[in-house]
Amino acid sequence: MGCAVKDSHFKIHLRQSSGTLVGCNMLCQRSALQRWALELLVLGFLSHLVVRYWRNYTAWSKSGIPYIPFPRDCVFYPMHKSLTLQKFYNELAPNPVGGFYKMSRPVLLVRDPELARRILIKDFSQFKIHDKEVNEKLDPMSAFIFNFEGERWKILRQKLNPIFSAAKLKGMWSQMMECQEELTRYLDRLIAEGREFEVRGVMKKFALDVIGTCAFGLNCGAIQDEESEFRKIMDGIIKESNVFFFRSLLHSMGLGWVLALLEVKRLGDKTVEDFFFNLVRECVKLRAESGNSRNDLMQHLINLQHEEQESLKQSNSNAKPLMTDAVVAANTFEFFIDGFETSAGTLAFIFYELALNPEVMDKCREEVKATLAKHGGNLSYDSLKDLTYIQCVIDEALRKYPALGRMERVSKDAYELSEISFTMKKNTIINIPVYALHHDPKYFPNPHRFDPDRFSEENKHNIVPGSYLPFGDGPRMCMGMRFAFMEMKAAIASLVMKYDIKPSEKTEVPLKFARTNIVTTAANGIWLNWTPRKIEN
Repeated sequence: MGCAVKDSHFKIHLRQSSGTLVGCNMLCQRSALQRWALELLVLGFLSHLVVRYWRNYTAWSKSGIPYIPFPRDCVFYPMHKSLTLQKFYNELAPNPVGGFYKMSRPVLLVRDPELARRILIKDFSQFKIHDKEVNEKLDPMSAFIFNFEGERWKILRQKLNPIFSAAKLKGMWSQMMECQEELTRYLDRLIAEGREFEVRGVMKKFALDVIGTCAFGLNCGAIQDEESEFRKIMDGIIKESNVFFFRSLLHSMGLGWVLALLEVKRLGDKTVEDFFFNLVRECVKLRAESGNSRNDLMQHLINLQHEEQESLKQSNSNAKPLMTDAVVAANTFEFFIDGFETSAGTLAFIFYELALNPEVMDKCREEVKATLAKHGGNLSYDSLKDLTYIQCVIDEALRKYPALGRMERVSKDAYELSEISFTMKKNTIINIPVYALHHDPKYFPNPHRFDPDRFSEENKHNIVPGSYLPFGDGPRMCMGMRFAFMEMKAAIASLVMKYDIKPSEKTEVPLKFARTNIVTTAANGIWLNWTPRKIEN
């Protein structure tokens, strides 16, 4: 019995083992099949990429367009992107257009100012701003006007345009001058304490306080508070993060869809999103509770949102609202960026050039003195129109140091260039090299010389249309240009009268540009000597 039981148990065990082995074999076969299918899928995907890349890499050789074969500079960027494009621009001379490759993507470089104007003005509706997909659900901070296209862009542009009317700018003047006085007190303290300071860093404090108070009714405290939360947030955005580089790399390889799959955000930092959403909520709440309204950008956005809500409510419409919380927050963010970094950087470059060109600074002072005498000794909004030479100084600084040294567009459909018998395909990337155009001796003789007289009444007719594009051109031209001019004129007129500004031992001549910054920035900073001037009777 014992043996029989043992034998029976042994047979059952064998059957179970045999079943297990069969199951294991089936699992192994299924696993091998899945692995084989996966390998086949990967192989097919790689083959697709190879074919696609080969087709892209032969795009220019088949087109007859002069081009630069695979440029390493578009992978490693050993210099600022504006300088890289200038290098391509010079190599492709004298052709009106040329091609290069940004990783696997063919890019058309526009060298002809007239063609640039066609793309930006006459035929602007045939081009998108970029080829990146805007996913507002994934990235609410992408819902700003720059990213919009078609009817949505047109409606929002019409709604936002009145923000920078002459009447609204005039209403911001007193707040701007308060920031200017705060800046002067801050500079006096730095000088009295014998502290060296980097000019762009100080101008960023000023620009942030200006945009905060004038546009949003906020005291950012950037000038006085070294630990200002606003300043930290804004500084972090401007630098090209690893996430930004990763996004750009995938887009240049034609793999932008991977970003949506991986849910990679544009900014890569939820802190920024939370900061601006909370900022808008707090502003709306405080103004509603106090019953106070201001003549600023934030109030305009709030009014637009309320008007739209009322209109949809009264019409019982199921239409999707345009002025969502995300749109309000994202445009708040965008105006902060535009009003903060570009004005600060341009002011720093202007004071650098004034220090190196004292005769230009003297002419600025003479103009300010004459303007003050004409307007009762006060610098007012209405007096700015008389600062014509200072306007030329600003224009020349924007020529020599454009904040954004390039512009991109993407063709929505096939687009014919009849002048050269070439038709660009749908989704072709077009690059307009602003910095290169601004430094072409053909359009600006002796381009490295700082010469404000290029933009004088007597000479500005010599500027070839389409060769000077610091704010873009056409319907998508920067809306905040007049605000920026007002801010810069106020700063220059006040500071040249208050201080002598000269080069220091740390002043770099010529300047080197920071390689990785999105905007044009001095790599090693701008360092100058500032000393108070004796008050003239």
